[in-house]
Amino acid sequence: MLPRRAFMLYAAGSLWPLMGNPTAFAKRNPANPELANLQPDMRYLENDRVKLGIDLSIGGAVTYLADKANGGENMINSCDWGRQIQLSYYSGPNPYIGPNGEEPMPSWAGLGWNPIQAGDAGGYPSEVTQFEYVEDVATGTRAMVVECIPKQWPHFNVPGDCTFRCVYTLSENTFKLTATIRLHRLDHTQYAGRSQEMPALYTNGPWYKLVTYQGVKPFKGEPLRTLVRKADGKGWPWTQAYIPECWSALVNDADIGVGVYQPDSMYITAGFHGGDAAKGVGGAKNGQTGYIAPLSSTVLDWNGESTYETYFIVGSLEEIRKFVYDIAPHQASTCWIFAHDRQHWVYEGTTDAGCPIENELKIACTKGTPGVMVGPRTFWRAEERKTFEMELAVEPNDGADLPESLGLLVRMDPVTPADLVDSDDIRKMPPEEQAKLGLPLLTVQVPVATGAQYQTVTADLSGLTGYTGAMKQLRVTLPLCDGTVRVKRIEIR
Repeated sequence: MLPRRAFMLYAAGSLWPLMGNPTAFAKRNPANPELANLQPDMRYLENDRVKLGIDLSIGGAVTYLADKANGGENMINSCDWGRQIQLSYYSGPNPYIGPNGEEPMPSWAGLGWNPIQAGDAGGYPSEVTQFEYVEDVATGTRAMVVECIPKQWPHFNVPGDCTFRCVYTLSENTFKLTATIRLHRLDHTQYAGRSQEMPALYTNGPWYKLVTYQGVKPFKGEPLRTLVRKADGKGWPWTQAYIPECWSALVNDADIGVGVYQPDSMYITAGFHGGDAAKGVGGAKNGQTGYIAPLSSTVLDWNGESTYETYFIVGSLEEIRKFVYDIAPHQASTCWIFAHDRQHWVYEGTTDAGCPIENELKIACTKGTPGVMVGPRTFWRAEERKTFEMELAVEPNDGADLPESLGLLVRMDPVTPADLVDSDDIRKMPPEEQAKLGLPLLTVQVPVATGAQYQTVTADLSGLTGYTGAMKQLRVTLPLCDGTVRVKRIEIR
């Protein structure tokens, strides 16, 4: 069984009866003795505190992580090739048909285009094309660098039309993963941005307890919250949670384990698969597993390249949180400058000109369908940031007749009571209780002149009813016009 992919299908409400079937995966694996007898090809980095291992036989995914100060056991689950610590990306179309007409397995067709680092659901491993150890002479820091051609998870032996590059750097009780995808798709369609795992982490059964911070005072040392514990019936289906300190952890009964800090993600999908009886027991080849994936939405262009950095910290909850407090900015940025990429902004109802992005986004607009820019989840306090600002130009298409002035609709989404619990708790509430968890959305109209010249438009938010306390996201509905909106910068200041 492969819980990692199942959460996407569960969220979409499709194909759920096929998930959680322990015999289904074995029946889909090809009867190929060479694959059945595939042997690990391990490479390691270690210091006085941590031992980190990757397996070159399955794309260089992490299959070994041990904390020498706390028992030295391997924390990483490898029951199948959908687990480990590994890269996974999502895009369209849905379903994805391979270059030679290959159909996906019906149970995974809902995932669309989904290359992953270790291998596919049919049992074929990804191909490593490069591996080396590198060392920074100035700091004495060693790293492992691996590149691979991933496999499309829903298929039998269909290579991804992209390459992955991972740099694993070890330091004290942490390792940093620098993950890059380079795409070279023949399909030049710009598909809608989707949530990306950045990346996925799977732990063995002893590391079952899911802990994070949920609240409206991040980086103030406030109490943590345990989202999954023993005998609570929680963990599967995966839960989702808003986490404004950008980290979460899977720990054991002694509150020791592994934390994940992803600076570009304030939202996770996570939990424990296997049931209450399996919490606290099991090894790398057992089916029960803890899971964390920091999520952030990204548009993947056919010729694009995207890189992120994620930190994994071993030790106690105190050590994990201290590392994050030491390295993280204690105030999230609410300034997005589109110099080279979209800064995790995505679109509804429109597309842009694609890669390369050079100092601006070029977003298509029409009179018939409103285009919406959707920002990443973040955190700011309304009383500290009272002005919306956007640098843009609105150019008509050839022959289009635009009025001298148009309007933007800017929406600010507050942190709601629903953001202070996890989705598993919300699912268990009666409808009348769920209805109390929301807050009114806040909108303001911003006039903008038409023409090819850049302008900076602003809106004073201080007098907007309801604009108070914690805020988490920004949305901008673009003008209804036949033209192109060019955007350099968006800021709440």
